[in-house]
Amino acid sequence: MVQPKIVLGLERRSDPNLLAFAGAVLAALKDNEAFPAPWSDETPSWDKLDAGYQAYRDAYHAALGHDLQKIAQRNEARRLLVEMLRRVAAYLELRAAGNAVMLASTGFELRQEQSRAGPGNAALPRPVAGLRGGASEHSGRIELRANRAEGALGYEVQTASSDPSATGADATPWLHAHTVFSVQSFQVDELPTGFVWMRLRGVNNRGYGPWSSPLRVLVV
Repeated sequence: MVQPKIVLGLERRSDPNLLAFAGAVLAALKDNEAFPAPWSDETPSWDKLDAGYQAYRDAYHAALGHDLQKIAQRNEARRLLVEMLRRVAAYLELRAAGNAVMLASTGFELRQEQSRAGPGNAALPRPVAGLRGGASEHSGRIELRANRAEGALGYEVQTASSDPSATGADATPWLHAHTVFSVQSFQVDELPTGFVWMRLRGVNNRGYGPWSSPLRVLVV
């Protein structure tokens, strides 16, 4: 069996996309029970990763005026953040030891491995169907449920702040929001007020299943 691996491709990301990606990783790793602190001595701590993210974010905004010195500072802050993300990803892969459910909780993307298994062997999770739900009485929270996906050991939840079918300047990325182990009933917290789009996919030790159809929910 091919072990799941984290996909980086950080150099190909635009500055806004890298900021969104790093922010999602930080949110996913904050107090993550699958990867408790302290991490290894060679791995940047969550606090150091957060500081690197904030330094890059501030440098990015400072460079929007096209000052050459500030652009150089932005590029250096980006380089340092990318290096920290690489080291953290290496630690997470080692710690997870091929457990795709653990890796799915990190905010990093996993390489999609196509199963070589025959019909009677373990394969990727089947599609998730029946995603439904709505706002709760708690501010910034939505409560969701879906039908269980055959073969799934856990489920990754992603959100988008605007219509994910939009293109060009109106497009917004899907961001990791949560990893759950049951879809009978689950919730997502700390969402901004307004409409949010949700999607869900199953995960097992072979990789990810297909995404569910997006669900549009009003957060109050």
